[in-house]
Amino acid sequence: MKLIDHDLHVHTYLSACCHDREGQTPERIRAAAAAGGVRTIGLADHVWANPDVPASAWYAPQTIDRLVAMRRDVPRQAAGVRVLVGCEAETIAPGVFGITPDAAACVDFVQLACSHFHMTEFVAQPASARPRDLADHALAFFRSAAGSGLATVIPHPFLTLGFQEVIPAMVAAISDGQFTDAFGVAAERGVGIEITVGYLANAPRRDAALRLLTLAKQAGCRFSFGTDAHEPAALARLGELAFFADALDLAEHDLLPLARGV
Repeated sequence: MKLIDHDLHVHTYLSACCHDREGQTPERIRAAAAAGGVRTIGLADHVWANPDVPASAWYAPQTIDRLVAMRRDVPRQAAGVRVLVGCEAETIAPGVFGITPDAAACVDFVQLACSHFHMTEFVAQPASARPRDLADHALAFFRSAAGSGLATVIPHPFLTLGFQEVIPAMVAAISDGQFTDAFGVAAERGVGIEITVGYLANAPRRDAALRLLTLAKQAGCRFSFGTDAHEPAALARLGELAFFADALDLAEHDLLPLARGV
């Protein structure tokens, strides 16, 4: 079996941050997947689906109805490629999420983001940009999302957007024990940990990611691969994640069942 045969984090034209609305259609994404030998694609558009928490102006138009319609209309299997229609939902503070259990049941999977700290007017911010403060903040968000009962996968864990330059120092500030406890929550709940192209931005970030992913594996977590593609060219980067698959010595049993078609 080809280990990296899925991409469970692809945005379509339905996401407000899509960079190519004509190129990022389900049909074109499927064709690119087939050409690249990818067997499963997960469409994970941004969504706000919690009526009890007011959405930001950016999130407000990104409703669950759009995804339900796509899930109804997109063929689930064609040209040897399975297409799953999920979503990327938001954690705006520990215990406060942009999706409800009822909404989550309307899609195939939920990527529950817990590191979108670049949304400074909407997502709770760390006490400061110091690595220790950012580490405590990121850990609280991760544990909350992993234990929420809403997440299928935690996308780009500890890739703290808005504080990218601090990521290696932030990861270094988190002890092995803290990581093990946090990843233990995900493992106990069966929540997958995404291995993302974003970890490859530079050598310090890659090395920090390798440490945290190693601890996630030791804690019993399962993994999925994702490009977080917002444009067609990004889909081609999936193969770069072989670095982590090899370094972690991943096998089929280390993958999230959803990614394996189970």
